[in-house]
Amino acid sequence: MAVLATGLSWSVDTPVQLRKRLSQAFGVLNLPIRVGFGFRDSSFRFWKLVRRPAFLAANAVCLAGAPAGFASEAASSGSDLVLAIQEARGKLEIRFKDRPLLVYAFASNQFKPYARELRTLRGDNVLRDAPADHLHHHGLMYAIRANGVNFWEETGQPGHERSVKLLLHGSGRNAAGLPQATFTQLIHWVADKDKARPETEACALLVERRTLTLTADEATGEVALEWRGEFEVGAGAPKVTLTGSEYNGLGLRLPEAFNHAAKHQNSEGAPYSATQNRDVIAARWSAVSHAIGGREAVVAVFANPDRTAGPTRFFSMLNPFAYLSVTQGLDKAPLEYKAGERFGIGYLVLVYADFKPREFLQQRYQQWVGGREASATAPAANR
Repeated sequence: MAVLATGLSWSVDTPVQLRKRLSQAFGVLNLPIRVGFGFRDSSFRFWKLVRRPAFLAANAVCLAGAPAGFASEAASSGSDLVLAIQEARGKLEIRFKDRPLLVYAFASNQFKPYARELRTLRGDNVLRDAPADHLHHHGLMYAIRANGVNFWEETGQPGHERSVKLLLHGSGRNAAGLPQATFTQLIHWVADKDKARPETEACALLVERRTLTLTADEATGEVALEWRGEFEVGAGAPKVTLTGSEYNGLGLRLPEAFNHAAKHQNSEGAPYSATQNRDVIAARWSAVSHAIGGREAVVAVFANPDRTAGPTRFFSMLNPFAYLSVTQGLDKAPLEYKAGERFGIGYLVLVYADFKPREFLQQRYQQWVGGREASATAPAANR
């Protein structure tokens, strides 16, 4: 396996060799990184990076930290996914067979990093960024309130999810042999008064290590994006209280074509209101579907209660526009964490280019929470 790290290039054959190389280069054995190739891992500890031989055989890994303006492209020889980074522009793109599937924006002048585009294998984008009616709706984004600081709306004195650096990125194949790409980003959540500081570690309310893992499965027509955040209370506060509106969490602004007409469904079969305006439903997953340019597209969001604190609630709208978010119910029950405490979130966003019934999505959900990777092979029905 080839390993690239801040301009160095190594060839290693075992986890021990990789550990030794990184220890020599960085002087630590407990790097704050994680990778999602073929195994599950919610720890910050470095040694879990290379638990499986399949990782060494199939994947290329890049450790970020290059100077401004750095651009890179990573793909293992066995993967059809290419992960390309334009550091100066704050843009990360994952392409499948030279077609974009994900565009992630993390420029320093943004209020928050977010997924600007997420596409089906057919090429239809299921996200909408900064529409005129709500400029703070950015594609697929995660935002809440921390100690009263509003990280969702971007007016007044909003919070800033400041992108510090990419810790890790790479592509290859997962344990099921499917093309997969992943990256981990270090984010400091700071108040508006601290946004211009050159160093934000000392004033961060929250320190987040965000890992996004994308998998493409041509056989089932599925694009799976696992969104995981690992948080700890920052040095800027002795404790942090998480609150938010009923829609604060991981939110998706859906295509304009979905407005007023899309179909929502959920794991519990719970009904939606007649107006479908600001519905909140307790469920394990929720999905929405409609045609884009005459072609059907489905977006499903799964939540795993074992990874995410608080109850799972889904906020949905069709009127006056289409929206879907998964929340922790922070509007009803705030969560509080003290210095040194860690917590996390874990969600899976799936997109398909054809309609998927509730039974299919139920089975797919059980595969995910049952211990398989986000990219495990989808159920045979409705392929």
